[in-house]
Amino acid sequence: MAKGHSPIEIGSSPLPQDARALIESFRDRYPFPFDPFQEEAISLIAGGSSVIVSAPTGAGKTLIAEFAIYQALAHQQRIAYTTPIKALSNQKYADFTRQWGEEMVGILTGDVKVNPRAPLVIMTTEILRNKFYGGDFEGLHYVVLDECHYMGNVGRGTVWEEIIINCPPEVQLVALSATVSNIGEIAEWISQTHRPIRPIHHLVRPVPLQYLLCDKEGQLWPPDPASARRIIQASFSDRSISEDRGIGRWERRGERRHQILRRRALDESIAISVLRAHHWLPVIYFIFSRSGCERALARLLERGEPLLDPARGEEVEEAIQLTLLDYPSISPETNLNRLILRGLRRGVGLHHAGVLPALKRLTEVLFERGLVKVVFATETMSLGIHMPAKSVVIGGLRKRSDFGFRGLTVGELTQMAGRAGRRGIDPEGTCLLALDSAEAAEDAVRMVRGDPEPIESQFRIGYSSATLLIALYREPEAIRKTIEKSFGQFQNRRKIETIRTEQAGVIRRLADAEGIASPCCPVSTLIEYRERRAALEQERERLMTLHVATARAGRTGGRGRRRGRARPGPSSLSFFTGESAEAGRAKLDAMALALSQMPCHRCPERGRRERQIKQSRQLGQMLERHHQTQQQLQNSYWEQFLRVVAILQHFDYIENGLLRAEGLLIASLRHDNELLVARVAFSGLLDGLSPEELAALLSCLIEEPRTNEQAVAKLFLRDQAHLRRRVKTLEGLSQEVDRVQRSYHVDLPVSMHTTYLAATHRWASGEDDWVALVEQSFGGHEGDLIRAFRRLIDLCRQLEESPELPTGLTRTLSRATEMLDRGIVLESALI
Repeated sequence: MAKGHSPIEIGSSPLPQDARALIESFRDRYPFPFDPFQEEAISLIAGGSSVIVSAPTGAGKTLIAEFAIYQALAHQQRIAYTTPIKALSNQKYADFTRQWGEEMVGILTGDVKVNPRAPLVIMTTEILRNKFYGGDFEGLHYVVLDECHYMGNVGRGTVWEEIIINCPPEVQLVALSATVSNIGEIAEWISQTHRPIRPIHHLVRPVPLQYLLCDKEGQLWPPDPASARRIIQASFSDRSISEDRGIGRWERRGERRHQILRRRALDESIAISVLRAHHWLPVIYFIFSRSGCERALARLLERGEPLLDPARGEEVEEAIQLTLLDYPSISPETNLNRLILRGLRRGVGLHHAGVLPALKRLTEVLFERGLVKVVFATETMSLGIHMPAKSVVIGGLRKRSDFGFRGLTVGELTQMAGRAGRRGIDPEGTCLLALDSAEAAEDAVRMVRGDPEPIESQFRIGYSSATLLIALYREPEAIRKTIEKSFGQFQNRRKIETIRTEQAGVIRRLADAEGIASPCCPVSTLIEYRERRAALEQERERLMTLHVATARAGRTGGRGRRRGRARPGPSSLSFFTGESAEAGRAKLDAMALALSQMPCHRCPERGRRERQIKQSRQLGQMLERHHQTQQQLQNSYWEQFLRVVAILQHFDYIENGLLRAEGLLIASLRHDNELLVARVAFSGLLDGLSPEELAALLSCLIEEPRTNEQAVAKLFLRDQAHLRRRVKTLEGLSQEVDRVQRSYHVDLPVSMHTTYLAATHRWASGEDDWVALVEQSFGGHEGDLIRAFRRLIDLCRQLEESPELPTGLTRTLSRATEMLDRGIVLESALI
């Protein structure tokens, strides 16, 4: 065999000759030998198995996906390659087009559709999710789930679970994940839900990585408890840290006292001087705010220290001019763009979501060519983008979240640190953890030594999920079974088993300690009797609440309906619970009968033993907690679904278990705000608007912006009375949805804002001066406005393609899309 490889086997069964030949021809494409974990994964895929691979960043997981592509194309089969973010989808499209040719590769990201019938289609997860629900992905044999640890993402994790639940069983899955601790648990769930899948857990980085702590004076410390103690002690000492206490140090002028390290970031020039002294450039310097990245770049440029060899300056200038030529809409004179281009000419880059896509791509290219030595970047750059460095600096150990500041997780640290160390170039990578206080040293040590967190399911039922389930399965029992296939319910069942095991042991210990015994049965049987009786009472209360909600839904029916429609028949909520007032009484009767047949029901000792249990406050409290927890874990997702159905019923979007036009529209949407979008689309609010007015109004419904700038919108609307009234009505619809959700105890995002309204109206009206538009009608980062416009284009196209909406409206949507998708917005579509 080529290159001295032994015959490939899966377990004890050798692969067929044609599969072995395919692997050998694939190997010949690469100048390096494959790692054992790559060989194992490739052999399994060739043998028809699904695989889920957990390995460090930069370990070579993409090669496994490339083999799946190679095999699919060799067999003339179709393969879908999914990523969690559009930028990564665009990058994969560019990479695979170069590798396989334009005719073989397509991309679907909502706002971009290129060659959708290609054998290899790159797409975002939401697109694939909807295709599986719709059953319209003909000839698909493989799905690659890149960055599948995103299943633990709070906002996006549900989509990943829905893909796996609804993926046809004949489709092979190739799932690629960063290092997580419960890859076996995920594999077990997928094996139960979809088809058997083999987990491959590879812990070894191809390039060894050293972590070092860096204090504010540039002194380096090993990440161990002894170092942390010395750093804290020194922060309260009036002596300088002695020379021999660190691995290396930033050379200082004269003796200075080591002050207490406050919550203040390490000066980036000190860190970069340390890196240069140790020959650890190029570096990616992570800072958890855009403004922080921009300030760091500006400060470094003010110091006037060039990082780029002057002899290579011409290469940078040539690349800059080519980019400006290719993307003529870019203005090099805006404050941010001028800063970026100044930095690139000095060997320093900037990379965050607010930067224009073309300039981000230019930074990546120059970094790969060794023409940029330092890149200040936010955390988003750690996801998937191919941009390895010799070292990484983590500019702080805390980051802002929706609930205030929090510490980094081990997984986040590992993802960013994984960029350090270029395979085949560096003998090792280096990650500096910048300490913003002495106390942060202990946190840093814990993170470096900690194990990656397990993926916890973030599954939830939203309006799109609920309507898609109703459209696809119709029968309540089938819907419930599908919901309970989720990874969330799988983890819940595990938790219930653990609780029951713990409960049995606690009951025994408490019963023995308090002298509670039953002469005819174990105490656990008596406990089971009590729990069943409590469940009977709980079921009575639940049905009473359900029937009240059903009656209320019937009384309030018609609120969201257009004029002239008849009222619906029996409550859809009753349909989905499968319970009328009578499948309800029957269930209660059955539960009561089963309870009466237990031996404890007529036992003369039961009353006395129960009183003993009741008097045992500790035992009673423990049993109550366990019972409530088990009930919550058992029914949480189904009850979520029923609450969402109740809201849809409130607005009359479901009738007798079938979706009305509004419900069908919701089912077709890939959007976080789908209920409000449907309310707007069927309210008449969009009727009679010009394309620019329509686009402006819909811009109020796209995802929540980073900042909510009302002043520009108020100034714009002052002279737009017609549009101002519509915005006011839209605000009322948003408040109504929020109010109804709260009444049904549903917590789903409802976003309505005017941040992009003025800029959208101006751009869709034909404005050509992009810089003036950004400065006068937006005021934020150009990249944010472009991303908002691309999301708006996606929403307009989804509505335009909906058969539920009138033709006149869809024609206006089409015209609005044309006016939005031009100039710099169009240029940025595939970057």
